[in-house]
Amino acid sequence: MHRREFVQKSILAGLAMSWAPRIAFSQSTAVIIESIELLKWKDNHFVVVTSTDGMKGITLTNTRIDYLYGIFNGLVKPFFIGKDARQIEALVGGVYRDERNYKFSGMPFWNCVGHIEVAIWDMLGKTDHKPVHQLLGKQLRTEVPMYLSSLTRDNKAEEEVEKIKEKLAMSGCQAVKIKVGGRMGTDAKAEERSYKIVELLRKYSDTLTIYADANSSFDVKQGIAMGKFLEEYNVDIYEEPCPWEDFESNKKVADALKKMKVAGGEQDTSFHRFEWYCQQDGLDILQPDTFYNGGILRGLAVGKLAEKHKKGFAPHSPKSDPLEAPFLHLAAVSPALYGFQEFPVNAVGRKSGDWFAPHFQPVNGSLPVSNQPGLGITYDDSIWSQTKVIE
Repeated sequence: MHRREFVQKSILAGLAMSWAPRIAFSQSTAVIIESIELLKWKDNHFVVVTSTDGMKGITLTNTRIDYLYGIFNGLVKPFFIGKDARQIEALVGGVYRDERNYKFSGMPFWNCVGHIEVAIWDMLGKTDHKPVHQLLGKQLRTEVPMYLSSLTRDNKAEEEVEKIKEKLAMSGCQAVKIKVGGRMGTDAKAEERSYKIVELLRKYSDTLTIYADANSSFDVKQGIAMGKFLEEYNVDIYEEPCPWEDFESNKKVADALKKMKVAGGEQDTSFHRFEWYCQQDGLDILQPDTFYNGGILRGLAVGKLAEKHKKGFAPHSPKSDPLEAPFLHLAAVSPALYGFQEFPVNAVGRKSGDWFAPHFQPVNGSLPVSNQPGLGITYDDSIWSQTKVIE
């Protein structure tokens, strides 16, 4: 069996996907993974992958990893040690099928895989002297247009809208996402705030693109009612109206709305589920999280699925720190990328820290895609002597 056949069969078995990118490595010799470390520095965690040649790939982790040490170190990390990183397609497919791992499927498992996979991409890019997106395929965009994401439900509608207006002016962004409902439930106060924010934003601008995120707040009847209201105000995307695991209810809301797109999938990790969304018109836009869903390759697979079924693709990434970097490389090569992408409104004009570079801030409403090797992030070397190894 030829290597390409083997790799694709591995992916089919491990990820249930029928597509893989043509990875363009110029490195002709194996890049063996010698070590993988989970490090903690202050309130931050990092995954550091090192090859036998001494090249390091690094990613900051999301906060979910704080609770996943056992899965990371006991189940996921050992599979990658000693393997050729250039076989990353087969590795991501194979880790799921290794011994007991398939019994640990879901976000906790794939989040651990995603961090190692992203760090491997950083190492491979540095080894090959290429940005990650050049290893993944044809670059379709050099910058990504962003929307400002409101992440709170705790202030008054008027206060939130004034903050949004200020940050829109600072960033040059032309789109915003606001919260509706109460998050995993709702009440009259939460809904009143939701209505008021939408009304004030539309009064502020007829041309502003508005997205709304319910975070699983509604049942079907409530979700449709809120959706009809949002359609009246020309809201473009309605995210996760019903509990995210209740995919049939989210489909019922999507079926009832004719002018507005329904999005979801940020917590999903099953390719079969994403396929169901496409085949059954359960969602209009797929939103896998780059880390929760298992990394860049699995994100690309969902993007390809969206393209095949003429759905939108908008990976979940509400970040302004180094966690934004893998998303930008993924966005750079994804044909089905839809609309504006997420940037936290509170991060506009605020430096996230002096321990990494570059800092992500929208300019004229967009973030640039790095052309530096790997993910394009550099870290203050002094932090590594202060880290604790998590074993």
